[in-house]
Amino acid sequence: MANILCRKVSFGYDGTERNVFTDLDLLIDTGWRTALTGRNGRGKTTLLRLIHGELAPDRGSIERPVDVQRFPVPVADPTISGFEAAKDAAGPFRRWEQEMARLLDTGDDGALARYGTLQTRFQGAGGYEIDADLARELAALGIDDALRSRRFDRLSGGERTRCLLAGLFARQAGFPLIDEPTNHLDRAGRERVAEYLHAKPGFLMVSHDRAFLDACVDHVIALNPDTVETRRCSFSTWRRTFRERIARQERANAELRREIGRLEDAAGQRRRGADKREAEKGAHTDKGFIGARAARQMKRAIAVERRAGKAVEERRQTLVDIERTYPLRLPAPARRPARPLLTAHNLVVHRDQPLFAPVSFRVRSGDRLAVVGPNGSGKTSLLELLGGAPLVFEGTFTRPARLDIARVRQQPRWTTGSLSDRLLAAGLDESRFRQVLAALGVRGATLERRLESTSPGQRKKIELARSFLSPADVLLWDEPLNFLDIDAREAIQEVVLHDAPTMVFVEHDAEFVDRVATAAIELRSPAEVI
Repeated sequence: MANILCRKVSFGYDGTERNVFTDLDLLIDTGWRTALTGRNGRGKTTLLRLIHGELAPDRGSIERPVDVQRFPVPVADPTISGFEAAKDAAGPFRRWEQEMARLLDTGDDGALARYGTLQTRFQGAGGYEIDADLARELAALGIDDALRSRRFDRLSGGERTRCLLAGLFARQAGFPLIDEPTNHLDRAGRERVAEYLHAKPGFLMVSHDRAFLDACVDHVIALNPDTVETRRCSFSTWRRTFRERIARQERANAELRREIGRLEDAAGQRRRGADKREAEKGAHTDKGFIGARAARQMKRAIAVERRAGKAVEERRQTLVDIERTYPLRLPAPARRPARPLLTAHNLVVHRDQPLFAPVSFRVRSGDRLAVVGPNGSGKTSLLELLGGAPLVFEGTFTRPARLDIARVRQQPRWTTGSLSDRLLAAGLDESRFRQVLAALGVRGATLERRLESTSPGQRKKIELARSFLSPADVLLWDEPLNFLDIDAREAIQEVVLHDAPTMVFVEHDAEFVDRVATAAIELRSPAEVI
Protein backbone atom coordinates (compact mmCIF):
# COMPACT_ATOMS: atom_id res chain seq x y z
CA MET A 1 0.00 0.00 0.00
CA ALA A 2 1.00 3.63 -0.50
CA ASN A 3 2.10 5.97 2.28
CA ILE A 4 0.83 9.49 2.91
CA LEU A 5 3.66 11.54 4.40
CA CYS A 6 3.51 14.77 6.38
CA ARG A 7 6.97 16.35 6.52
CA LYS A 8 7.58 19.14 9.04
CA VAL A 9 4.03 20.45 8.58
CA SER A 10 3.14 23.64 10.42
CA PHE A 11 -0.30 25.21 10.24
CA GLY A 12 -2.27 27.84 12.13
CA TYR A 13 -5.56 29.58 11.43
CA ASP A 14 -5.59 33.28 10.68
CA GLY A 15 -6.21 35.39 13.76
CA THR A 16 -4.83 32.81 16.20
CA GLU A 17 -1.50 33.07 17.98
CA ARG A 18 -0.84 29.35 18.42
CA ASN A 19 -0.34 26.86 15.61
CA VAL A 20 -2.51 23.78 15.39
CA PHE A 21 0.56 21.86 14.18
CA THR A 22 4.25 22.72 14.37
CA ASP A 23 6.80 20.58 12.50
CA LEU A 24 4.42 17.62 12.30
CA ASP A 25 6.02 14.44 10.93
CA LEU A 26 3.57 11.62 10.25
CA LEU A 27 3.31 8.50 8.07
CA ILE A 28 -0.08 6.97 7.23
CA ASP A 29 -0.24 3.64 5.40
CA THR A 30 -3.32 3.62 3.17
CA GLY A 31 -3.83 -0.05 3.98
CA TRP A 32 -4.42 0.69 7.66
CA ARG A 33 -7.88 1.06 9.16
CA THR A 34 -6.80 3.93 11.36
CA ALA A 35 -8.49 5.83 14.18
CA LEU A 36 -7.37 9.46 14.50
CA THR A 37 -7.95 10.42 18.11
CA GLY A 38 -7.29 13.30 20.49
CA ARG A 39 -9.16 15.89 22.52
CA ASN A 40 -11.44 18.40 20.79
CA GLY A 41 -9.40 21.21 19.28
CA ARG A 42 -6.25 19.12 18.81
CA GLY A 43 -6.57 19.38 15.03
CA LYS A 44 -8.13 16.09 13.91
CA THR A 45 -10.49 17.64 11.36
CA THR A 46 -7.79 20.15 10.42
CA LEU A 47 -5.42 17.27 9.64
CA LEU A 48 -8.06 15.62 7.44
CA ARG A 49 -8.52 18.90 5.58
CA LEU A 50 -4.77 19.32 5.14
CA ILE A 51 -4.40 15.81 3.75
CA HIS A 52 -7.39 16.37 1.47
CA GLY A 53 -5.89 19.60 0.17
CA GLU A 54 -8.65 21.95 1.34
CA LEU A 55 -6.03 23.66 3.52
CA ALA A 56 -2.40 24.32 2.65
CA PRO A 57 0.39 24.03 5.23
CA ASP A 58 2.10 27.26 6.28
CA ARG A 59 5.36 25.31 6.15
CA GLY A 60 6.34 21.77 5.25
CA SER A 61 4.75 19.43 2.75
CA ILE A 62 2.23 16.60 2.42
CA GLU A 63 2.89 13.81 -0.07
CA ARG A 64 -0.24 12.09 -1.43
CA PRO A 65 0.66 9.26 -3.82
CA VAL A 66 -3.06 8.39 -4.08
CA ASP A 67 -6.26 10.39 -4.43
CA VAL A 68 -8.13 11.06 -1.20
CA GLN A 69 -11.87 11.33 -0.53
CA ARG A 70 -13.57 13.26 2.28
CA PHE A 71 -16.60 12.24 4.32
CA PRO A 72 -19.08 13.74 4.85
CA VAL A 73 -19.63 15.50 1.54
CA PRO A 74 -22.12 18.39 1.40
CA VAL A 75 -25.45 17.73 -0.34
CA ALA A 76 -26.21 20.77 -2.48
CA ASP A 77 -29.88 19.93 -3.05
CA PRO A 78 -31.47 18.22 -0.02
CA THR A 79 -34.70 17.59 -1.94
CA ILE A 80 -33.12 14.84 -4.08
CA SER A 81 -33.62 11.21 -3.10
CA GLY A 82 -31.34 9.26 -0.81
CA PHE A 83 -30.13 7.23 -3.77
CA GLU A 84 -29.32 10.38 -5.76
CA ALA A 85 -27.42 11.84 -2.79
CA ALA A 86 -25.40 8.63 -2.53
CA LYS A 87 -24.70 8.80 -6.25
CA ASP A 88 -23.48 12.39 -5.97
CA ALA A 89 -21.21 11.32 -3.10
CA ALA A 90 -19.71 8.67 -5.40
CA GLY A 91 -18.83 11.20 -8.12
CA PRO A 92 -20.30 13.52 -10.75
CA PHE A 93 -22.23 10.67 -12.41
CA ARG A 94 -25.65 12.33 -12.36
CA ARG A 95 -24.24 15.53 -13.81
CA TRP A 96 -22.55 13.58 -16.57
CA GLU A 97 -25.76 11.67 -17.32
CA GLN A 98 -27.77 14.90 -17.51
CA GLU A 99 -25.16 16.51 -19.78
CA MET A 100 -25.05 13.49 -22.10
CA ALA A 101 -28.86 13.50 -22.37
CA ARG A 102 -28.81 17.20 -23.21
CA LEU A 103 -26.13 16.71 -25.88
CA LEU A 104 -28.13 13.89 -27.49
CA ASP A 105 -31.22 16.10 -27.59
CA THR A 106 -29.19 18.85 -29.29
CA GLY A 107 -28.12 16.47 -32.04
CA ASP A 108 -25.65 18.67 -33.97
CA ASP A 109 -22.18 17.42 -34.89
CA GLY A 110 -20.42 19.48 -32.24
CA ALA A 111 -22.77 18.22 -29.52
CA LEU A 112 -22.31 14.61 -30.64
CA ALA A 113 -18.53 15.01 -30.55
CA ARG A 114 -18.74 16.36 -26.99
CA TYR A 115 -21.09 13.48 -26.15
CA GLY A 116 -18.53 10.94 -27.33
CA THR A 117 -15.79 12.51 -25.24
CA LEU A 118 -17.99 12.66 -22.14
CA GLN A 119 -19.25 9.10 -22.66
CA THR A 120 -15.68 7.81 -22.72
CA ARG A 121 -14.98 9.62 -19.46
CA PHE A 122 -18.23 8.34 -17.93
CA GLN A 123 -17.47 4.75 -18.92
CA GLY A 124 -13.89 4.93 -17.68
CA ALA A 125 -15.09 6.14 -14.25
CA GLY A 126 -17.48 3.19 -13.96
CA GLY A 127 -20.63 5.13 -14.80
CA TYR A 128 -22.44 2.16 -16.33
CA GLU A 129 -21.88 0.09 -13.19
CA ILE A 130 -22.45 2.81 -10.59
CA ASP A 131 -26.15 2.12 -9.96
CA ALA A 132 -25.48 -1.55 -9.29
CA ASP A 133 -22.47 -0.71 -7.10
CA LEU A 134 -24.54 1.77 -5.10
CA ALA A 135 -27.36 -0.73 -4.66
CA ARG A 136 -24.88 -3.24 -3.24
CA GLU A 137 -23.34 -0.76 -0.77
CA LEU A 138 -26.71 0.65 0.32
CA ALA A 139 -28.00 -2.87 0.99
CA ALA A 140 -24.91 -3.64 3.06
CA LEU A 141 -25.69 -0.57 5.18
CA GLY A 142 -29.37 -1.42 5.64
CA ILE A 143 -30.84 1.22 3.32
CA ASP A 144 -33.84 -0.43 1.63
CA ASP A 145 -35.73 0.65 -1.49
CA ALA A 146 -38.18 2.82 0.48
CA LEU A 147 -35.39 4.82 2.09
CA ARG A 148 -33.47 5.13 -1.19
CA SER A 149 -36.45 6.76 -2.89
CA ARG A 150 -37.31 9.10 0.02
CA ARG A 151 -36.21 12.74 -0.10
CA PHE A 152 -32.80 13.16 1.48
CA ASP A 153 -33.95 15.95 3.81
CA ARG A 154 -36.70 13.66 5.14
CA LEU A 155 -34.29 10.95 6.15
CA SER A 156 -33.00 10.78 9.71
CA GLY A 157 -29.46 11.86 10.46
CA GLY A 158 -28.31 8.24 10.68
CA GLU A 159 -29.99 7.31 7.41
CA ARG A 160 -28.30 10.24 5.67
CA THR A 161 -24.94 9.13 7.06
CA ARG A 162 -25.37 5.62 5.70
CA CYS A 163 -26.42 6.88 2.26
CA LEU A 164 -23.33 9.08 2.00
CA LEU A 165 -21.04 6.30 3.25
CA ALA A 166 -22.42 4.02 0.54
CA GLY A 167 -21.55 6.67 -2.03
CA LEU A 168 -18.05 7.03 -0.60
CA PHE A 169 -17.28 3.33 -0.98
CA ALA A 170 -19.31 2.51 -4.11
CA ARG A 171 -16.48 3.72 -6.35
CA GLN A 172 -13.56 3.81 -3.93
CA ALA A 173 -11.18 5.67 -6.20
CA GLY A 174 -9.13 7.15 -3.37
CA PHE A 175 -8.15 6.84 0.28
CA PRO A 176 -11.19 7.69 2.51
CA LEU A 177 -10.87 10.41 5.16
CA ILE A 178 -13.90 9.89 7.42
CA ASP A 179 -14.97 12.51 9.98
CA GLU A 180 -17.37 11.49 12.77
CA PRO A 181 -19.47 8.86 10.94
CA THR A 182 -21.30 7.76 14.11
CA ASN A 183 -23.02 11.07 14.81
CA HIS A 184 -26.80 10.51 14.73
CA LEU A 185 -26.42 6.75 14.19
CA ASP A 186 -28.48 4.60 16.55
CA ARG A 187 -26.88 1.65 18.32
CA ALA A 188 -27.87 -0.88 15.66
CA GLY A 189 -26.69 1.52 12.96
CA ARG A 190 -23.30 1.91 14.62
CA GLU A 191 -22.85 -1.82 14.84
CA ARG A 192 -23.77 -2.21 11.18
CA VAL A 193 -21.46 0.59 10.00
CA ALA A 194 -18.60 -0.79 12.12
CA GLU A 195 -19.02 -4.20 10.52
CA TYR A 196 -19.18 -2.54 7.11
CA LEU A 197 -15.98 -0.52 7.64
CA HIS A 198 -14.12 -3.51 9.09
CA ALA A 199 -14.46 -5.19 5.69
CA LYS A 200 -12.94 -2.19 3.83
CA PRO A 201 -9.23 -2.12 2.95
CA GLY A 202 -8.11 1.14 4.56
CA PHE A 203 -9.19 4.58 5.82
CA LEU A 204 -8.35 7.35 8.28
CA MET A 205 -11.27 8.05 10.60
CA VAL A 206 -12.15 10.45 13.40
CA SER A 207 -14.62 9.04 15.92
CA HIS A 208 -15.02 9.08 19.69
CA ASP A 209 -17.27 6.03 20.08
CA ARG A 210 -15.17 3.49 21.96
CA ALA A 211 -17.07 0.33 21.02
CA PHE A 212 -17.37 1.45 17.41
CA LEU A 213 -13.63 2.02 17.04
CA ASP A 214 -12.77 -1.31 18.61
CA ALA A 215 -14.99 -3.03 16.06
CA CYS A 216 -13.39 -1.59 12.92
CA VAL A 217 -9.84 -0.18 13.36
CA ASP A 218 -6.44 -1.84 13.60
CA HIS A 219 -4.22 1.27 14.06
CA VAL A 220 -4.42 4.39 16.22
CA ILE A 221 -2.86 7.80 15.57
CA ALA A 222 -3.16 9.93 18.73
CA LEU A 223 -2.72 13.70 18.71
CA ASN A 224 -1.47 14.19 22.28
CA PRO A 225 -0.62 17.59 23.79
CA ASP A 226 3.09 17.38 23.00
CA THR A 227 3.48 14.29 20.84
CA VAL A 228 1.92 12.41 17.92
CA GLU A 229 1.76 8.68 18.58
CA THR A 230 1.14 5.87 16.07
CA ARG A 231 0.38 2.33 17.25
CA ARG A 232 -0.82 -0.90 15.69
CA CYS A 233 -3.51 -2.05 18.12
CA SER A 234 -7.19 -1.75 18.98
CA PHE A 235 -8.48 1.53 20.31
CA SER A 236 -9.13 0.10 23.80
CA THR A 237 -5.56 -1.23 23.97
CA TRP A 238 -4.18 2.18 23.06
CA ARG A 239 -6.50 3.93 25.52
CA ARG A 240 -5.53 1.61 28.38
CA THR A 241 -1.82 2.01 27.63
CA PHE A 242 -2.18 5.79 27.35
CA ARG A 243 -3.95 6.05 30.70
CA GLU A 244 -1.36 3.83 32.36
CA ARG A 245 1.36 6.11 31.04
CA ILE A 246 -0.47 9.18 32.32
CA ALA A 247 -0.83 7.53 35.74
CA ARG A 248 2.92 6.82 35.80
CA GLN A 249 3.65 10.40 34.82
CA GLU A 250 1.33 11.70 37.52
CA ARG A 251 3.14 9.57 40.10
CA ALA A 252 6.44 10.92 38.78
CA ASN A 253 4.99 14.41 39.08
CA ALA A 254 4.08 13.80 42.71
CA GLU A 255 7.57 12.47 43.41
CA LEU A 256 9.02 15.50 41.66
CA ARG A 257 7.09 17.83 43.95
CA ARG A 258 8.36 15.96 46.99
CA GLU A 259 11.92 16.06 45.67
CA ILE A 260 11.65 19.76 44.92
CA GLY A 261 10.43 20.32 48.48
CA ARG A 262 13.37 18.38 49.94
CA LEU A 263 15.88 20.20 47.76
CA GLU A 264 14.37 23.57 48.51
CA ASP A 265 14.43 22.79 52.25
CA ALA A 266 18.07 21.76 51.99
CA ALA A 267 18.92 24.81 49.95
CA GLY A 268 17.06 27.03 52.43
CA GLN A 269 18.90 25.57 55.38
CA ARG A 270 22.23 26.04 53.60
CA ARG A 271 21.29 29.58 52.67
CA ARG A 272 20.22 30.42 56.25
CA GLY A 273 23.45 28.93 57.60
CA ALA A 274 25.48 30.89 55.08
CA ASP A 275 23.62 34.09 55.95
CA LYS A 276 24.23 33.45 59.64
CA ARG A 277 27.99 32.98 59.06
CA GLU A 278 28.03 36.11 56.94
CA ALA A 279 26.49 38.03 59.85
CA GLU A 280 29.07 36.60 62.26
CA LYS A 281 31.88 38.11 60.20
CA GLY A 282 31.13 41.55 61.61
CA ALA A 283 31.07 40.42 65.26
CA HIS A 284 33.93 37.92 65.35
CA THR A 285 37.52 38.91 65.83
CA ASP A 286 38.89 36.22 63.53
CA LYS A 287 37.34 37.66 60.41
CA GLY A 288 39.56 35.65 58.05
CA PHE A 289 38.44 32.29 59.49
CA ILE A 290 34.77 33.28 59.67
CA GLY A 291 34.85 34.81 56.18
CA ALA A 292 36.33 31.68 54.65
CA ARG A 293 33.76 29.47 56.38
CA ALA A 294 30.90 31.74 55.28
CA ALA A 295 32.17 31.68 51.71
CA ARG A 296 32.32 27.85 51.73
CA GLN A 297 28.80 27.58 53.09
CA MET A 298 27.48 30.11 50.59
CA LYS A 299 29.14 28.19 47.77
CA ARG A 300 27.55 24.94 48.96
CA ALA A 301 24.15 26.66 49.27
CA ILE A 302 24.38 27.95 45.73
CA ALA A 303 25.40 24.47 44.51
CA VAL A 304 22.39 22.91 46.25
CA GLU A 305 20.10 25.47 44.62
CA ARG A 306 21.59 24.73 41.23
CA ARG A 307 21.14 20.98 41.72
CA ALA A 308 17.50 21.59 42.70
CA GLY A 309 16.92 23.66 39.58
CA LYS A 310 18.61 21.06 37.38
CA ALA A 311 16.57 18.25 38.94
CA VAL A 312 13.36 20.17 38.37
CA GLU A 313 14.24 20.75 34.72
CA GLU A 314 15.21 17.12 34.17
CA ARG A 315 12.05 15.78 35.76
CA ARG A 316 9.87 18.16 33.78
CA GLN A 317 10.83 16.21 30.68
CA THR A 318 8.73 13.30 31.99
CA LEU A 319 5.54 15.34 32.26
CA VAL A 320 4.40 15.24 28.63
CA ASP A 321 0.70 14.58 27.94
CA ILE A 322 -0.38 15.56 31.46
CA GLU A 323 -3.14 18.14 31.46
CA ARG A 324 -4.64 19.82 34.44
CA THR A 325 -8.14 18.61 35.23
CA TYR A 326 -10.92 20.78 36.62
CA PRO A 327 -13.97 19.72 38.65
CA LEU A 328 -17.27 19.58 36.79
CA ARG A 329 -20.54 20.04 38.65
CA LEU A 330 -24.17 20.65 37.76
CA PRO A 331 -26.14 23.44 39.47
CA ALA A 332 -28.53 22.30 42.16
CA PRO A 333 -32.16 22.21 40.92
CA ALA A 334 -35.03 23.77 42.80
CA ARG A 335 -36.65 21.56 45.44
CA ARG A 336 -39.67 19.82 43.95
CA PRO A 337 -42.33 17.66 45.62
CA ALA A 338 -42.35 13.96 44.90
CA ARG A 339 -45.08 14.18 42.27
CA PRO A 340 -44.04 13.45 38.67
CA LEU A 341 -42.54 16.32 36.72
CA LEU A 342 -43.55 14.86 33.37
CA THR A 343 -46.34 12.37 32.72
CA ALA A 344 -47.45 10.78 29.48
CA HIS A 345 -50.14 8.17 28.79
CA ASN A 346 -50.62 6.61 25.35
CA LEU A 347 -48.71 9.55 23.89
CA VAL A 348 -48.15 9.76 20.13
CA VAL A 349 -46.49 12.73 18.37
CA HIS A 350 -47.67 13.53 14.83
CA ARG A 351 -45.81 15.11 11.93
CA ASP A 352 -48.29 14.55 9.08
CA GLN A 353 -48.55 11.00 10.43
CA PRO A 354 -47.91 9.21 13.74
CA LEU A 355 -44.18 8.99 14.43
CA PHE A 356 -44.26 6.11 16.90
CA ALA A 357 -46.57 3.72 18.69
CA PRO A 358 -48.21 5.04 21.92
CA VAL A 359 -45.88 5.35 24.92
CA SER A 360 -46.57 5.94 28.61
CA PHE A 361 -44.07 7.10 31.23
CA ARG A 362 -43.51 9.21 34.33
CA VAL A 363 -40.44 11.28 35.16
CA ARG A 364 -39.87 12.05 38.85
CA SER A 365 -37.04 14.00 40.47
CA GLY A 366 -33.81 12.07 40.09
CA ASP A 367 -34.99 9.91 37.17
CA ARG A 368 -32.78 9.67 34.10
CA LEU A 369 -34.97 8.45 31.27
CA ALA A 370 -33.26 7.29 28.07
CA VAL A 371 -35.34 7.54 24.90
CA VAL A 372 -34.20 4.79 22.55
CA GLY A 373 -35.24 3.64 19.11
CA PRO A 374 -33.98 3.44 15.55
CA ASN A 375 -33.12 6.48 13.45
CA GLY A 376 -36.27 8.25 12.31
CA SER A 377 -38.46 6.91 15.11
CA GLY A 378 -39.31 10.37 16.52
CA LYS A 379 -36.94 10.65 19.48
CA THR A 380 -36.06 14.31 18.83
CA SER A 381 -39.74 15.18 18.26
CA LEU A 382 -40.63 13.66 21.65
CA LEU A 383 -37.96 15.77 23.36
CA GLU A 384 -39.27 18.87 21.58
CA LEU A 385 -42.79 18.19 22.89
CA LEU A 386 -41.46 17.69 26.43
CA GLY A 387 -39.62 20.98 26.09
CA GLY A 388 -42.80 22.88 25.23
CA ALA A 389 -42.86 22.86 21.42
CA PRO A 390 -46.43 23.18 20.06
CA LEU A 391 -46.51 19.80 18.30
CA VAL A 392 -49.62 17.84 17.45
CA PHE A 393 -50.06 14.78 19.65
CA GLU A 394 -52.59 12.18 20.79
CA GLY A 395 -53.01 10.82 24.30
CA THR A 396 -52.31 12.78 27.44
CA PHE A 397 -49.22 14.74 28.43
CA THR A 398 -48.89 16.85 31.57
CA ARG A 399 -46.18 18.95 33.17
CA PRO A 400 -46.21 21.59 35.92
CA ALA A 401 -47.04 25.13 34.88
CA ARG A 402 -43.65 26.32 36.09
CA LEU A 403 -40.91 23.90 35.08
CA ASP A 404 -37.38 25.01 34.35
CA ILE A 405 -35.82 23.02 31.50
CA ALA A 406 -32.27 23.14 30.11
CA ARG A 407 -31.78 21.89 26.56
CA VAL A 408 -28.87 20.44 24.64
CA ARG A 409 -29.70 20.15 20.96
CA GLN A 410 -28.10 18.00 18.30
CA GLN A 411 -26.94 21.14 16.48
CA PRO A 412 -25.42 23.82 18.77
CA ARG A 413 -27.22 27.17 18.71
CA TRP A 414 -24.06 29.28 18.99
CA THR A 415 -21.89 28.72 15.92
CA THR A 416 -20.76 32.23 14.92
CA GLY A 417 -19.53 35.41 16.55
CA SER A 418 -17.67 36.10 19.78
CA LEU A 419 -18.26 33.87 22.81
CA SER A 420 -17.99 36.88 25.15
CA ASP A 421 -20.64 38.76 23.17
CA ARG A 422 -22.91 35.72 23.20
CA LEU A 423 -22.55 35.31 26.97
CA LEU A 424 -23.22 38.99 27.57
CA ALA A 425 -26.38 38.90 25.44
CA ALA A 426 -27.58 35.78 27.25
CA GLY A 427 -26.85 37.24 30.70
CA LEU A 428 -24.50 34.37 31.63
CA ASP A 429 -21.55 34.72 34.00
CA GLU A 430 -18.47 34.50 31.79
CA SER A 431 -16.16 33.44 34.62
CA ARG A 432 -18.35 30.47 35.58
CA PHE A 433 -18.87 29.62 31.94
CA ARG A 434 -15.11 29.46 31.39
CA GLN A 435 -14.73 27.21 34.46
CA VAL A 436 -17.22 24.71 33.02
CA LEU A 437 -15.50 24.77 29.63
CA ALA A 438 -12.11 24.23 31.33
CA ALA A 439 -13.53 21.12 32.98
CA LEU A 440 -14.50 19.91 29.50
CA GLY A 441 -11.02 20.58 28.11
CA VAL A 442 -11.62 23.95 26.41
CA ARG A 443 -9.42 26.71 27.78
CA GLY A 444 -6.86 29.35 26.97
CA ALA A 445 -6.68 31.08 23.61
CA THR A 446 -9.47 28.90 22.21
CA LEU A 447 -12.01 30.97 24.13
CA GLU A 448 -10.84 34.15 22.39
CA ARG A 449 -11.40 32.77 18.88
CA ARG A 450 -14.56 33.40 16.93
CA LEU A 451 -16.97 30.51 17.23
CA GLU A 452 -16.90 29.72 13.53
CA SER A 453 -13.17 28.95 13.80
CA THR A 454 -13.62 26.45 16.64
CA SER A 455 -14.06 22.71 16.11
CA PRO A 456 -17.49 21.02 16.12
CA GLY A 457 -16.59 19.36 19.42
CA GLN A 458 -15.69 22.69 21.03
CA ARG A 459 -19.00 24.20 19.87
CA LYS A 460 -20.86 21.21 21.32
CA LYS A 461 -19.07 21.74 24.63
CA ILE A 462 -20.24 25.36 24.62
CA GLU A 463 -23.79 24.09 24.09
CA LEU A 464 -23.37 21.74 27.04
CA ALA A 465 -21.89 24.50 29.22
CA ARG A 466 -25.05 26.56 28.71
CA SER A 467 -27.02 23.60 30.01
CA PHE A 468 -24.68 23.11 32.97
CA LEU A 469 -25.13 26.74 34.05
CA SER A 470 -28.93 26.58 34.01
CA PRO A 471 -30.41 25.53 37.37
CA ALA A 472 -33.07 23.35 35.73
CA ASP A 473 -35.67 20.95 37.08
CA VAL A 474 -35.21 18.73 34.03
CA LEU A 475 -32.38 18.37 31.51
CA LEU A 476 -33.47 17.54 27.97
CA TRP A 477 -30.37 16.36 26.12
CA ASP A 478 -30.53 15.31 22.46
CA GLU A 479 -27.37 13.38 21.51
CA PRO A 480 -25.14 15.41 23.88
CA LEU A 481 -22.00 13.41 23.13
CA ASN A 482 -21.86 14.02 19.37
CA PHE A 483 -18.38 15.29 18.41
CA LEU A 484 -17.12 15.08 22.01
CA ASP A 485 -13.74 13.55 22.78
CA ILE A 486 -13.59 10.55 25.08
CA ASP A 487 -12.20 12.47 28.09
CA ALA A 488 -15.16 14.87 27.93
CA ARG A 489 -17.61 11.96 27.56
CA GLU A 490 -16.21 10.32 30.65
CA ALA A 491 -16.29 13.59 32.61
CA ILE A 492 -19.95 14.17 31.72
CA GLN A 493 -20.82 10.58 32.53
CA GLU A 494 -19.24 10.86 35.98
CA VAL A 495 -20.83 14.21 36.85
CA VAL A 496 -24.28 12.89 35.90
CA LEU A 497 -23.76 9.84 38.12
CA HIS A 498 -22.42 12.04 40.97
CA ASP A 499 -24.96 14.89 40.86
CA ALA A 500 -27.96 12.76 39.78
CA PRO A 501 -29.95 15.38 37.83
CA THR A 502 -33.41 14.69 36.45
CA MET A 503 -32.96 13.95 32.75
CA VAL A 504 -34.70 12.81 29.61
CA PHE A 505 -32.09 12.15 26.96
CA VAL A 506 -31.34 10.61 23.59
CA GLU A 507 -27.87 9.17 23.13
CA HIS A 508 -26.40 6.37 21.04
CA ASP A 509 -23.15 5.84 22.97
CA ALA A 510 -23.91 2.41 24.42
CA GLU A 511 -21.64 2.74 27.45
CA PHE A 512 -23.11 6.12 28.43
CA VAL A 513 -26.71 4.87 28.18
CA ASP A 514 -25.99 1.64 30.06
CA ARG A 515 -24.31 3.45 32.94
CA VAL A 516 -26.40 6.61 33.21
CA ALA A 517 -30.03 5.69 32.52
CA THR A 518 -32.29 4.71 35.43
CA ALA A 519 -35.04 3.73 32.97
CA ALA A 520 -35.66 3.65 29.24
CA ILE A 521 -38.56 3.90 26.84
CA GLU A 522 -38.34 2.45 23.36
CA LEU A 523 -40.06 4.17 20.47
CA ARG A 524 -41.42 1.70 17.95
CA SER A 525 -43.04 2.18 14.58
CA PRO A 526 -46.86 2.31 14.68
CA ALA A 527 -46.82 -0.55 12.16
CA GLU A 528 -45.15 -2.81 14.72
CA VAL A 529 -48.09 -2.59 17.10
CA ILE A 530 -51.32 -4.36 16.16
